[in-house]
Amino acid sequence: MNPNKLSEFSGEFLDAGMESAFRTERAAETVRLSQILLISSVVLNSLFFVSDWRFYGDPHFLVAIPARATLVAYSLLCLFLIRRSRGPRAVGRILVGWQAVTALCVGLLVSSHSAIAFFVVIMLPAIFYLVTPTSFRANLTMGVGCSICLLVGFLVPGDPDNTATGLILAMLVMNVALAVVVMNSNRLRRLEWSANLAERRANAELAASRRALEQIFMAVPIPLVVTERETNRLVQANHAALQYFGGEAQFDERETLEDIHADPARRAEFLRLIDTHGHVSNYEVALKLANGMRRDVLLAGSSVELNGISCVITGAIDISARKAMEARLENLATKDPLTQVSNRTEFFEVAERELLRAAMLGHPVCVVMMDLDYFKLINDAFGHAAGDLTLKTFADLCRTCVRDHDHLARLGGEEFALLLPGTSRPEALAVAERLRIAVENMSVEGAPSGLRLTVSVGVSEIDHAERDIHQALARADLALYSAKMRGRNKVMDAGEAERDGDMFSPNVTPLLSNAS
Repeated sequence: MNPNKLSEFSGEFLDAGMESAFRTERAAETVRLSQILLISSVVLNSLFFVSDWRFYGDPHFLVAIPARATLVAYSLLCLFLIRRSRGPRAVGRILVGWQAVTALCVGLLVSSHSAIAFFVVIMLPAIFYLVTPTSFRANLTMGVGCSICLLVGFLVPGDPDNTATGLILAMLVMNVALAVVVMNSNRLRRLEWSANLAERRANAELAASRRALEQIFMAVPIPLVVTERETNRLVQANHAALQYFGGEAQFDERETLEDIHADPARRAEFLRLIDTHGHVSNYEVALKLANGMRRDVLLAGSSVELNGISCVITGAIDISARKAMEARLENLATKDPLTQVSNRTEFFEVAERELLRAAMLGHPVCVVMMDLDYFKLINDAFGHAAGDLTLKTFADLCRTCVRDHDHLARLGGEEFALLLPGTSRPEALAVAERLRIAVENMSVEGAPSGLRLTVSVGVSEIDHAERDIHQALARADLALYSAKMRGRNKVMDAGEAERDGDMFSPNVTPLLSNAS
């Protein structure tokens, strides 16, 4: 059964538990109204007690004074009992007793047939129905009982006159009307109470849900922040965010997220995507922490509305360690571990891109092959540590002699390749000669004093018709060994070597097998 269902007759809850809860919640109000009613009874009956002395010498005097005194005394007793009572049931029983005594005493008082007695006959049942805070059953019982007592007291002592029937009918109509009024009042009060109770429960559940969501929000191990969409003002941050961004004090100093982003334009783009799609995930940005560190993170954000204000909730996952690992893996895959210049794999990938670009733009591209002279003797005479130091020093020197967009690679051992985009053959030969001279004058810090270096260099220009660098690299390689054949520490152009017949000399083959 629906606990909120009301009785069609009384307007009270059919469910005893709900009715008890309703009365218990209104117990304080019931006690207050009861006290007001009883105090009013004491005051009014005391005044009427004085007024009743007008019947002195009349037989009614002997009825009025004891009845009035009983009313005052019993009202005071009920007032005392109510103040010491516990619960609405006890208060209801006290009030029912007071109604019974009042009905009997007033029934005696109205036997005076005075004008005021007639008024009391009409008024007192209305007070019982409308003012006395008891149950509907008690109200109806005492209201009908009071009406009977008053009619008997008012009509019986004298000869019924022509008004008796009308009065009885009027009292009957009045009781029915008052009962309907009480039923409607009961229904309205309980409907209002039910609505208020439902609202309180809903608010309590909503508050509990908010507390739970806030606890979940604060406990999420991923940094979460809420910002106003228009102003970027920080609204809330969870514990993980406070810790990640440098603590609560540091975080609170930042009014917006603008100074957290290393690139504000990326923040603007992130917000634009949220405006367009409602949410964004896996958006990579760089953030600046309170300690000055720069961290790479993946952002996920959604548009939300809080208290009528458009906001953005953003979660961040730090990928700095992953990015560092990716960089290390990429470095291992593309860089020479000793010299940190490109390895063979990356060199050919870069060359393929540069050749396509040069073919589209019509720009020249040259390739330079370099091989340190007598490097094997360095390892044998000074050890492999000196050889490694020599290779690193040579690679560092090459970096200082070429442009940023030129590409240096170690192809193996002491052999290096240099890709020169946008460089003609004469320009490439000039670069190669500059490198040769620099190596000749190079000193290897920390190496034995007797260590001296020279380099042999071969230069070749790449033909735009060639689809890859291999042919040009082979020509530069043969030019390199032509330089070695001519005494080392030389720069040799592939075209010159071909014209001189060095590339086809029978002496080239032994040189290719000779280490340096």
